Amino acid sequence: MAEDQRELFNRLNQDLQKALKERAELRLSALRMVKSKILYVNARGDLPDAEIIKIIGKYAKELKESIEEFSKVGRSGEADQVKKELAIVNEYLPAELSPAEVRDLVQDTIKELGASALKEMGNVMKAVLAKQPGIDGKQVSQLVREILK
Repeated sequence: MAEDQRELFNRLNQDLQKALKERAELRLSALRMVKSKILYVNARGDLPDAEIIKIIGKYAKELKESIEEFSKVGRSGEADQVKKELAIVNEYLPAELSPAEVRDLVQDTIKELGASALKEMGNVMKAVLAKQPGIDGKQVSQLVREILK
């Protein structure tokens, strides 16, 4: 695998080593979890950055859900801890697009593909998710459905 396609994984490993040396417990724990999620998918971590972003995005979503659950049951201490972990994980994700930027991306993709019916939703979704790895699929799905109606 080309070295430039492993840039994110290499950065993660370097940051993990740095956290280990600095004895940053929370950072170390969060980075180890991210790395284990990546290695679960591919034992050597030989994945393109886009795939790694998807894995990290999925983990970030799990953390957000955990925060919601902890908040619902009144466990604010655990929720705060997970929020800190989420902040560390988000450092490895591309900046989130604003709702207007997501709408523009979806509209541009629909124009490029010439999609005009709801039955073409799958192709549009696939193209949008390929252009912007880590984007919220639920948000994209709602927009595609709304625009293609």
